[in-house]
Amino acid sequence: MSTVSAGYYQIKGMVSEMPAEEQAEVARVEAQILELAKSSQAAALGVILASIKLSLEP
Repeated sequence: MSTVSAGYYQIKGMVSEMPAEEQAEVARVEAQILELAKSSQAAALGVILASIKLSLEP
């Protein structure tokens, strides 16, 4: 399993332990980001860069 896959499933596990309202918020934001990323190649690159930037912040 790749490091990315392991990280994905680790985060999914964290989300599954959240209260239902927070899980719904996570799902809503995830859907918005996916919609944005699919809108254009530039948007997809922006989403990827933002995700990397977030992962590097302490």
